[in-house]
Amino acid sequence: MTNQVQNQMQQPAPALGSAELRQLFALDPDYVAANHGSFGATPRAVMEARLEKMYDIEANPDYFMKITYDAKLDEALLPVAKLLGLETVADVVFTVNATTGVNAVLRSLKQVLKASGRPSPSSKQKILCFSSVYGNVLNGINYTTTNDEFGILNVDIPIPISEADLLDRVNAVIESERAQGSDVVLAIYDMISSVPGVIVPVERLTALFRSRGVLTCIDAAHAIGQVPIDLNLIQADFFVSNLHKWLYVPRGCAVFYVAPRFQGVIHHPVISEIRGKDWRRGFHWVGTTDVSAYLCTTAALKFRAWIGGEAAIMDYTHRLAVGGGQIVADILGTRVLKGVGPGEETDGDAFYAAMVNVLVPDTDVVKQGGDVFMGALQAKMLKEDKVGIAPYKFGGVYWIRLSAQVYLNEDDFVVAGNTLKRVLGV
Repeated sequence: MTNQVQNQMQQPAPALGSAELRQLFALDPDYVAANHGSFGATPRAVMEARLEKMYDIEANPDYFMKITYDAKLDEALLPVAKLLGLETVADVVFTVNATTGVNAVLRSLKQVLKASGRPSPSSKQKILCFSSVYGNVLNGINYTTTNDEFGILNVDIPIPISEADLLDRVNAVIESERAQGSDVVLAIYDMISSVPGVIVPVERLTALFRSRGVLTCIDAAHAIGQVPIDLNLIQADFFVSNLHKWLYVPRGCAVFYVAPRFQGVIHHPVISEIRGKDWRRGFHWVGTTDVSAYLCTTAALKFRAWIGGEAAIMDYTHRLAVGGGQIVADILGTRVLKGVGPGEETDGDAFYAAMVNVLVPDTDVVKQGGDVFMGALQAKMLKEDKVGIAPYKFGGVYWIRLSAQVYLNEDDFVVAGNTLKRVLGV
């Protein structure tokens, strides 16, 4: 880290949402970066820290690879483990992204089921997911069911929905499958779904699946850095979360948790080095992978602490998502999508974190262009307007997902809303 950056971080941090804070990121000053959720953004200080790590490695590659490699990765992983409520790194590893972690579970599923006392795979053994499942994760599930004989159970979940209704639907599906002689062996579900960007009640869902003997894999790609996490409370069998989306670690970097009883049978989708019972080595040594992003966790967390800390960042981004989302909805004359609520309540702002979903108006432009127009909307606005948004279709209608972040304020949502108004022909 340069002396300039070190000196800067010894001073009080700029206010969240200020122009001065935005300058701490390498973003194009003309770009309205309201799609942080897709790929994240790395602060300059963390980028500099990564460059330092790369130079450290290149000073003596043999020494790093052969002598300090494992210790350096564990040192970088420990503060992340503690963010998840863990005291050590024994149950977690780095991997490049959440999709890789989910695929590790899928590619190891035969061995995982054997370790849990299940019979050999058959089409009667099913992998459960929700209709909001991330597309690339669904691709992995489909590949597994096609090649490894498992069946798939894609449960339609309308949003908004109450927690009680969600749990009842899931329980009814499990009951129905078992009445027909099938066995739901694994559930893969989000902690915060990608589209729609809403919070999923993972503690209660995981408890339900556990009570029915269903193994659990939580795709928490959007979770760490956006909401608090305690794996001791959730008690999932597998859990994976990207660090490069909301925690400001460079791409690509994720943390993958595996319950102790499955650590002897889980393996990385790419088989590289195998060192006895050291399951973690199989994830950390995947050929000569560039692990410099992994080594930047301390720099990212130090930056986050400097600008206010986890609670302040989460509070600011949530409040901005609430206010900014409503600004865009008002400009477009539509509404914000609410998420899953406690009990029978489905209307409230507590059910999304830093990503907000705004209904696309049914204008002539949208009706005439349909899926083709909406599919090209993101690229069009990036190229022509320098505005980042994430359009998608859910429940038969179009939505825009917008991400709040510390380098944005409500003025950015006004720009995004007015640009959408013009492009959509409102």
